[in-house]
Amino acid sequence: TTLMQTPLAVSAFTQETLDKQGVQDVRDLGALVPNMQVGFSPSDSGVQVVVRGITSNNFTELGDPAVGIHVDGSYTPRPQTGLSLMHDVERVEVLRGPQGTLFGRNTTGGAINIIANKPSDEFEGSMRVDYGNFNSVLAQGVVNVPLGSGLAVRAAYQHREHDGYGETVTRNAPLGDLKSDYARFTVGFKPE
Repeated sequence: TTLMQTPLAVSAFTQETLDKQGVQDVRDLGALVPNMQVGFSPSDSGVQVVVRGITSNNFTELGDPAVGIHVDGSYTPRPQTGLSLMHDVERVEVLRGPQGTLFGRNTTGGAINIIANKPSDEFEGSMRVDYGNFNSVLAQGVVNVPLGSGLAVRAAYQHREHDGYGETVTRNAPLGDLKSDYARFTVGFKPE
């Protein structure tokens, strides 16, 4: 249904909107969505999502998040998924409020749906490289290759790198450096 006909609090964003707002992962969505805050979880490299004041503070394999993250319709239970590739997506949907009827458990606070672009029957590709202060590097690329007879392959890749803002005094080593690589490969088949 359209957003106007859906009886839920939904925020939806296209790739163009995400690029304009500088969204690189789920943490950046917190600035765009009302009643939602996103930050690092205190115990690991995942994210903690708070929607309408509801969250979970158990990030172990025994705990479950209060806001479910779904990538292409598949539920991903670990909070590290929030740092996944937010590049080459068709749209991102944030549903606020309990979503157990539609998405099952672990959606007491809401659900985040990341829908990636599907492989198409046209050859296409793009690449982008940004460089900034503190040796910040962002490299993104997408390629879609049709293989004939309704078969196509799509690959998206992102590399992020950023020096820390300080150094440890005892070891004279960088503090807070960031380096990450994400990739998504999709195979599509449409019978003719």
